[in-house]
Amino acid sequence: MSKLILHISGIDELTKEASQELINTCEMHYVNLDSDDALKASLNTCDVFWFRLNHKLTRAVLKNVKCKYILCAVTGLDHIDIDACKGFGIKVISLKGEAEFLKQVRATAEHTFGLMLALTRNIKEAFYHVDSKQWNRALFQGTELYKKKIGILGLGRLGEIVAEYAEVFGMQVYYYDIKEKHSPKSFIKCDTIESLFTQVDIVSIHVPYNSDTHGLVNKDILKLMKPTASVINASRGGVINEKDLLESLQNKVISGYATDVLFGEPEIEKNPLVTYSKTNNNLIITPHIGGYTYESVAKTERFIAKKLFKLLNE
Repeated sequence: MSKLILHISGIDELTKEASQELINTCEMHYVNLDSDDALKASLNTCDVFWFRLNHKLTRAVLKNVKCKYILCAVTGLDHIDIDACKGFGIKVISLKGEAEFLKQVRATAEHTFGLMLALTRNIKEAFYHVDSKQWNRALFQGTELYKKKIGILGLGRLGEIVAEYAEVFGMQVYYYDIKEKHSPKSFIKCDTIESLFTQVDIVSIHVPYNSDTHGLVNKDILKLMKPTASVINASRGGVINEKDLLESLQNKVISGYATDVLFGEPEIEKNPLVTYSKTNNNLIITPHIGGYTYESVAKTERFIAKKLFKLLNE
């Protein structure tokens, strides 16, 4: 049996663990694709396509391609037209729904607290202050997390881990989820999203992005928050209405926003939040690095490779 042609895009090199899983079944080629035309051409010449978040696989791109397996080691698949894949007979192999395995992958939850601490302790501004050879600690008095109320919007896998970490910090955990959850007695359940945003000091967003959650957090929700409150987003940019968010920051409706995601990423040159963050310290943005650690990449790439191998041998 001849090997499948595997194109790998946006990844310098698969981990050794993943490569070992694939070496006997796939002929691996690393490709550099800088346009939709190049992307479609790649999909037309490979059997398997592996990427992360560097492409949008739309119906137009996927139509009539040779590729039959798409591999993506992430849980959120809003950058792939899943309905089109089903219609075209393309199987998508991802981390979505792999709850048991994902308990071992905690990088995004850790990054959530990195963003939270950076925002509450003025790390961004303080860093550039020292970088410019100044040393005035009086400019950067921060806020402690201890005894603060944190609201978890979406008590799924990541939301639960963030809530666990929050309790270690001595925070009081509130949460809202559309599903019934068996949470610890110390967690306070909110019956509505409005109730959550009204009561807490920090909201951490952990809901999937889909048509139901698009713009879920908007100006009507944000205005319910305390003016000293802030929002952390390690979910997807589209979950929050970024226009409303920007106005809320400009008008001091909320204290701050720290995010690892933006709507429309990776095309962010014209995003108003990026422009605003250049001259304002109540907004911190990182380039979707929450799950991007050496440990998480090694675990997830091997897991995806094993899923492909298993599927090919069914």
